[in-house]
Amino acid sequence: MAGQYATMPRELARLLAIGGTGAGLIPARDAAVAAGEGASALADALALAVWEDAPFDAAAARLVAARLGTASPAGQVAAAVAAAAAPACPEPYFERLAARRESARMAAYLLARHHKAPGEVGVLARLATVTPMLPAGSDTREIEAAFAGLGGALSGPGRLIAGELALLAGRAGEAEAHLRLAATDRPNGAAAFRLAEAKLAQGAREAALGHYAAALSLRPFDRLLTARFADVAAGLDRQTVPLPGSVAVLVYCYNSPALLARTLDALAGTDWTYAPGAHLVVLDNGSPGSAVAEVLAGAAARFGERLATVRLPVNIGAPAARNWLAALPEVRASAFAAYLDDDALVPPDWLGRFGAAVAACPGAGVWGCRVRGLEAPAYVQSGDAHLLPTPREPGTLGRGFELARPWLSSPDWGQFGLSRPCATVTGCCHLFAGPVLAGLGGFDLRFSPTQYDDLDHDLRLLATGKTPYYWGHLTVLHAKATGASGNVGGAGYGQGFANQLKLHGKYDDAALAAAAATAFAALAADQAAKEQTLSGRGAAQPIAVPARPDGPGYADGSPGENGHGR
Repeated sequence: MAGQYATMPRELARLLAIGGTGAGLIPARDAAVAAGEGASALADALALAVWEDAPFDAAAARLVAARLGTASPAGQVAAAVAAAAAPACPEPYFERLAARRESARMAAYLLARHHKAPGEVGVLARLATVTPMLPAGSDTREIEAAFAGLGGALSGPGRLIAGELALLAGRAGEAEAHLRLAATDRPNGAAAFRLAEAKLAQGAREAALGHYAAALSLRPFDRLLTARFADVAAGLDRQTVPLPGSVAVLVYCYNSPALLARTLDALAGTDWTYAPGAHLVVLDNGSPGSAVAEVLAGAAARFGERLATVRLPVNIGAPAARNWLAALPEVRASAFAAYLDDDALVPPDWLGRFGAAVAACPGAGVWGCRVRGLEAPAYVQSGDAHLLPTPREPGTLGRGFELARPWLSSPDWGQFGLSRPCATVTGCCHLFAGPVLAGLGGFDLRFSPTQYDDLDHDLRLLATGKTPYYWGHLTVLHAKATGASGNVGGAGYGQGFANQLKLHGKYDDAALAAAAATAFAALAADQAAKEQTLSGRGAAQPIAVPARPDGPGYADGSPGENGHGR
């Protein structure tokens, strides 16, 4: 594998290493297209994967039809999808709903549009995107039935989306039935990957591994699939291990008593046997009034001597609060320190899952987790992020890098439940070895009052040669919605913009290039190890792709067709 990556343009090799689903693979696809004839088979396969994951995306369908031709089964379906796409037109009502993020009304509007004009691809594409955004507990079966009822060339894509929605809703048996019907006309990596997750959710682990292998034979370039397959094969997805030393659990809060109460409720359910002697420290960061203090007083009875509190007279900001906690004698004496946001809801075995992460990669600089929103848990809010430098003109002030986040553009039906090195993990819930935390010099106060201090800290870790490690087998729920306040005009926009400016100005291009090189080298080594794990199952795959992405070069017995519209 390393040799095959070495022959590619660096941008393409890095984008492939990061991976993605649907629109998340578009940068790699476009880089492969730009690489020319030598990467044409890979470009074809990536174009096919983007469309299989998003088969009602008319632009993705047109590209597949153009590259593969209508003589191929995939090209025929893609051409039919492209032909069924109506020209876009203004929809002020839907746009207002979208601006307010009213996902339930958006879905109802799109479903009504579908019933009036069945098979209109643009409506189906948006409905497939919006439905996973519905609040937790929403009944999506009417929408699933609409997709499952599509006929003709749209039948396979519709069945795949119905299966994915059922899988997201926790109805794995129904998902399997849809996905098998989606797989009747030709081999399809999207269907195979999702079918593996449906079987795993039903406890059929060996059957799931077979479907992962089938998917990988169809998508040998898919690094998310490789990592997920290897981790499930090794049992990492369900592994818990005691932490090899004491841990201090650190929370800081400013004027969020209700959120803090929920966080403490979740922490009260922790299985502390994974970290004997663990203690919890909560810092009240100058909250006005007595509400936070009352929540902490109420928690004292549940946690007993395990809980210590610190109350500051003023809000000193997030970086200083983190540093204050890290400087406490009981924290400095601990082998590990875990920071939690005051709206992070951990599962009972969270310390055991972090223990498994430490066992898997004991030399990491920091271990992070997968974060989903409490109200819309189908999408990942934060996961692994990867550093892509963007060199600047000498003497100019601009962005020195972008962060590639493979989880950003598609719902999480299981593909992000994996482990691997990266450039940065979320500060919502992350674990440090005590000596590493103490030795780096603290969080930079220039990023007060909040935002990007955790990313800056991870960049400084990379400069020391230590790499963050993403452990997607630990999922933490985030009680507070994120994003809207950071939009232009939002309450947090100016603060976030200013801290981004500071962050990009802090590092020169050489430092960013070195940090990226460290992270990608660790990622490559991890991928090689996972491929070695799979080689014993006969599932190791080269990066090279057969010349015909849906032709006889692929395994005939794989679960079949179709994709997904976003």
